[in-house]
Amino acid sequence: MRFINALSYKSADYLMRQMNGNHESRRVYYYGFQIVIGALFKGLLLLLLAFITGTMLPALTIVAAFVILRSIAGGYHMKTYGKCIAASLGMIILAALISKYTAHMLNQISLIAIVVLSFVFSSASLIKWAPADNPNRPITDKKEIKKFRILSMIYIVIWLVLSLTLVYFKQNMFVLALCLGVILEVFSITPAGIRFFKMIEKGMDSVKNDINRHSSK
Repeated sequence: MRFINALSYKSADYLMRQMNGNHESRRVYYYGFQIVIGALFKGLLLLLLAFITGTMLPALTIVAAFVILRSIAGGYHMKTYGKCIAASLGMIILAALISKYTAHMLNQISLIAIVVLSFVFSSASLIKWAPADNPNRPITDKKEIKKFRILSMIYIVIWLVLSLTLVYFKQNMFVLALCLGVILEVFSITPAGIRFFKMIEKGMDSVKNDINRHSSK
């Protein structure tokens, strides 16, 4: 988003001058500020939407499951931050609504089945496609790839134990939220997920172009 980029650039430029840096150091600072400022903005917007929809607890649970695994396994990155915010927050809030309003419909057997299926899908996908490259930090070293893949599998095993424990204590909403958070992240590293997100990007571009055409008339 423009204001994030502008604020990040001004912050990076100021820090470069204070640190007697150069253009390369400013580029590094700029990228860092983009991440921090963008994350703060996205977090505040998520809290606002979760508060409005009454889905604070499931939304935070989904985000925790999603973000922790994403930091290890990677995932598809949209071309602009605005698109990323719109798509990710839309899916998180939708998943939170599903978790909150369908959890009471499921018994323990159904929940166990959902957890096991989520684990099988996630494990197979992580073994085959994790870690997904970050365009700002491509992963090419085989040892590093193996390390992140192992960490991803350790995470998913811990996730399985936690999910089954919550099933035992009949915390249906949190179980569904954990499953949806992991599925959303794992889906983003699969070829089908990448095609899906590219299709969403094209749809957003089409809507934006239509709006621009109408506003210019």
